[in-house]
Amino acid sequence: MARDGTRVSMTRELRSALGLVILFSHNSIAQVRVLSAPPEPSLLNITREWSRASALGDLRELRTGGGDLELRVWGGYGLTTGTQAVVLRRAGGQWSALLARVMRCEIQIPRSVGDTASRGTMQRYVAEARRQCGTIKDLGAGAQVIATDTVVVQRLSVPDSLIENAWSAAVRAGVFKLPGRIERRHMMDDVFMYVVELRNGADYRASMIEHLDRGEAEADQQMKDVYSAVSRLLRPEQQLRP
Repeated sequence: MARDGTRVSMTRELRSALGLVILFSHNSIAQVRVLSAPPEPSLLNITREWSRASALGDLRELRTGGGDLELRVWGGYGLTTGTQAVVLRRAGGQWSALLARVMRCEIQIPRSVGDTASRGTMQRYVAEARRQCGTIKDLGAGAQVIATDTVVVQRLSVPDSLIENAWSAAVRAGVFKLPGRIERRHMMDDVFMYVVELRNGADYRASMIEHLDRGEAEADQQMKDVYSAVSRLLRPEQQLRP
């Protein structure tokens, strides 16, 4: 009886602890104030999905301290260009910088297997594609490609002072003034795109803007200047140019 009572007590404690964790997690997410974001559909959704599945985490959902901030400046998204982000992070008063690259990952499986595979099986194939992370050069007869994207994150070996300078330059460029979107007079296909996410304490901002050689609004130049400000932390071979 004593052993059963102990089990019941432990079960109650675990349920209570789990409930507190869930409550705290929900409260931390609910406290985030979204001050600006592009209207849907937008590239922000896929960007957040990439981040959520990587070491970065979804910036809108991360728990941060009052003095913490994080700036993610993404560029690319075209059919003929890569996609990557420079991340500036200040946590607990310490600066760090990261480079996040989106990589295409593919594997091939027999089409007969893919046609009958369950959702769970296909998810395992996707996970396997991420682990191997390569692209198919020669597609075998009767095969189908399982493809997914993954984000590879590396820390940049740069002094704190340079990271702080890049942040200050981004602020001067107008990172706090970027609109969620610029309303264009015409549609644009396969152009270099910028997506910026900014978390400052509990405040979250996001912006998606096309790269135009000749801007149509003040925010066009502001976005270019923000991108340039953070790109200075990269070596020339790491930079992704519009």
